[in-house]
Amino acid sequence: MMSKPCDQLPLFADGDLPLAESQAFGRHLADCAHCQTELTRHLQLDQMGRRYLERHGPITIPWHAMPRNRWFAAGAALVAVALGVLLGVGGVGRRVSSPEPALWAGTSRTLEARVTYPGADQYRRPAQALMGGGTPSATASRPLTVMSELERRGDLSQLVAAYLTAGPPEPKNAKDLLARMQAERQGDPADVLSDMGAAYYASAKTQDPAWALRELREALRLLHQALVLKPTHLQAHWNRALVYRDLGLPLLAIQDLEAVEAQETNPAWRTEAREKRVKLADVTTRQQRWEAANSAGAELVARGAQALDEAMRYADVPMMRRDFYHAVRSRTSREDVLALLPLAEALDSKAGQQTVLADYLRSVANRDFSRRAPLAEAYGRWAMGTVEPSGKEPLLRTFLASNEDDITLGALVMFSPRGPDSEYAEKLITLGNSNPDPWFKVLALQERADRSRQKDRYELALSDLRQALELCTQEHLVYRCTEVRNDLAYVSGWLFQLQEAERFAREGLTQSRLGQWEQERMLLQALGSVARMAADVTLGRAYFGEALLMGGGKELARNIHENLAHLAIKALELDVARDEINQALATGLPLTQHGVAALADIARTRRAAGDVEAVQQGLASDAPVTEGQHAFVKSLQGRFLLEADPAQGHALLVDAIEQATRAAAAASGAGWTDITAQHARAYGFTSLIFDNARRGDFATALARFGNELGFDTPGNCVLGLTEDTERQLLVGRGADGQLLKRYMPTRTKRMPVDMTDVVPPDMVEALRPCASVDVLARPPLQGRSGLLPADMAWRYRALAVARQPPVGRGTHLVVNEVRYAEQRNETPLRWTARITPDEDLMTLTDLAATPSRVLAEMPKASEVDLATHGKVAPGPKSTYLLLAPETNGSDMLTEELIRKMKLPKAPLVILAACEAARGTTALHELGSLPNAFLAAGARGVVAATLPIPDEDSSVFFGNVRDRLRAGSPLGTAVRDERQQWLQRSASHSWVNGVLVFE
Repeated sequence: MMSKPCDQLPLFADGDLPLAESQAFGRHLADCAHCQTELTRHLQLDQMGRRYLERHGPITIPWHAMPRNRWFAAGAALVAVALGVLLGVGGVGRRVSSPEPALWAGTSRTLEARVTYPGADQYRRPAQALMGGGTPSATASRPLTVMSELERRGDLSQLVAAYLTAGPPEPKNAKDLLARMQAERQGDPADVLSDMGAAYYASAKTQDPAWALRELREALRLLHQALVLKPTHLQAHWNRALVYRDLGLPLLAIQDLEAVEAQETNPAWRTEAREKRVKLADVTTRQQRWEAANSAGAELVARGAQALDEAMRYADVPMMRRDFYHAVRSRTSREDVLALLPLAEALDSKAGQQTVLADYLRSVANRDFSRRAPLAEAYGRWAMGTVEPSGKEPLLRTFLASNEDDITLGALVMFSPRGPDSEYAEKLITLGNSNPDPWFKVLALQERADRSRQKDRYELALSDLRQALELCTQEHLVYRCTEVRNDLAYVSGWLFQLQEAERFAREGLTQSRLGQWEQERMLLQALGSVARMAADVTLGRAYFGEALLMGGGKELARNIHENLAHLAIKALELDVARDEINQALATGLPLTQHGVAALADIARTRRAAGDVEAVQQGLASDAPVTEGQHAFVKSLQGRFLLEADPAQGHALLVDAIEQATRAAAAASGAGWTDITAQHARAYGFTSLIFDNARRGDFATALARFGNELGFDTPGNCVLGLTEDTERQLLVGRGADGQLLKRYMPTRTKRMPVDMTDVVPPDMVEALRPCASVDVLARPPLQGRSGLLPADMAWRYRALAVARQPPVGRGTHLVVNEVRYAEQRNETPLRWTARITPDEDLMTLTDLAATPSRVLAEMPKASEVDLATHGKVAPGPKSTYLLLAPETNGSDMLTEELIRKMKLPKAPLVILAACEAARGTTALHELGSLPNAFLAAGARGVVAATLPIPDEDSSVFFGNVRDRLRAGSPLGTAVRDERQQWLQRSASHSWVNGVLVFE
């Protein structure tokens, strides 16, 4: 039988005890282990219930069964706070820093990362499950009374450590407390950042791989910041080593562990650091095996059967098939060719019980070696690198005149460069397609894709590469598939399909680790490029840094340092950028166009002797092919020269814009997109706008905002904003046409995602009388909330003229109550559409609401409501709409798919989806879901940058539609409805994130 106080636990938990009895029960709770255990169970059930509601939505509970005041529903942290205040026992007068023995009495730890609280950072061996890579079980506990006492006395550092290390990690609670410490400026900033990194690292262990990567990215960023503040921070070095290891970057992890070993005084911590470093040093075994295989392949080419035994040892290394082809082509007799049959059969077996290589070998053995032998000998000299560059083309001509197609094909692959219209490229494609070996069919598709890429036909290149990937996967051609995935990552990245680019690069990296050290380094650079385009500076530096540590020649070092210079530019670390471009130049190789672009940015504030020559050499080394490429070269020249020779720089930029505009229009008319021309045009306008601002000619600068979009900038009620490395500009005209300006030639931070208070008060007041403000935000600034106050009507404007739907009866398409893929674990959104009598309703719900069906129905609609979940991809930040899965599993409506469609009825599109207005990091175009709909033909889009409450969305957006039908402009309708909701309740702050795009 329970004692009377224990019987009061349910009433206490529900907050139903009178104050005096609650205080009495609190004193009992402090000493009653049974009640502490039972209250913990209550809390765990409550947490489970909240997770259920988050995933599946609310459930109906009878009124008489509802507790009146479940004060602990906010979670364990709030209970601890309340208990600490209520009890007032056990901690009065203690110093905040005194460690609680009950928390740190365990003999093993459940968190591999380290925290900065000294009591928690005493060495304890890793739990057994932790050593095996599984989820650790509790080896210590967090007594409720102790946790409440820590909260009561404000010992947040120890409380964070307890949530992370005293029992199974609870990273969510730790993150919340650390955010509070940052806000209140408690603790050493480097310690707080290191512990925050540890919390994100712990969180990654509980996530699926895609989302775990997101947590590791954030952990890496935080730990990098900690080490910037304190380069010798021991725990940050330890934790960053773990993050690097889990990201697959062992060489960087080893560097951090070496830093720990050098500083650590505790022998146990030092021993574990050394053990981790030694384990990671196995990466050198991978390198050594690749080097041995590479050497065996070279010997096979040089010596044939005499080197066969060593080559056979590495038949499982994917590049051995490549070297096999060279070896066969280099043999000068039938007997030498047939001697390689064991390797051919072994390689065939690796590709899945085929006879392709054995058949090829026998075919070559039957050739007339009285004619073939001299050609084979010459081919062997080329393959072994002993043919002078000047002798390669004449030798290739000799091969082309022969009938030894395999030798000719091999020489064509080795011959570089092959221009897009070269007869050599065409011959390679022809021979590859006619060859029965799928290896060469894949090569032909890669060559065709490369020819398209050189002409800026990236969509065509992507199509050929997807076909190549399908073929090489089907035929188990690992080496070729790795190369294809690298090509796909490059082309997808140039198309700014960053999520796809990262996926291809990551898949390629996994394949390359089957023994392809050189390809592994190549794919790390591909991942670094994706991170750079996504403006993820920390992750980009990590990938490029690992690739640099893997070694390589001057060309690799130059390319990596050019990319690191761009990353430093994004971080506004221009001294670092200057150093990186200097290291690129120190290789002695000319810069690429990519490097010249970085130097043009750096030289504005950190010009050095020799920069002019470096730019000239760099641009001369990569000849342009298309009109768009010629325009891009001019834009780089003009950007670099603008301050040193203003007249010439200005003329080059104007010419570049005109040429790029023509090239982009011609490509669009032919049904494709000239992305290089887009870059040239965008960067040209950027340079001219800021040059006008630098000279104080703000009226011309503002006029260029409209010129770029294809219309005359309005004479009043307009605001333009742009940024470019170290400078930013806001310029506009107020209600009376007065010029407004705020130019910042040097800055230390980029414009924030939440633009509240970015526009100075005097500019806001000048715009306030406007009925509506046109905001001309250049990429990547469009789609950010808070730019103007909530009581003002404004819109992001991207179109020259207003579009109107056709006169007559329209169709209103509604997509709602989507049945998502089961693994998505998402609840369908409810939505009530406002339909007028002159509209026909078309509804897509349940499993019918697939991306293909939605894309098929939207061109018929004059009004579109998309009530579904908006999602931000876990990798490079891009937003998509989640829909029902197709038969192939695809369930994402992406910006890329929307831009390809045509909307002839100019619909108004309502995106009732969380964060659907989020923009991309693209600098050459206005990137976002709303802009994709505008590009497809929508007359306007309403979307949000914030999470939208399901129950409120259809009411809010329905009321906006009613206001439009009553004659209000779109921006005014959204403003007026927003004001009503904010006046009703401050909890409706999400309406501040609803933006208008027209």
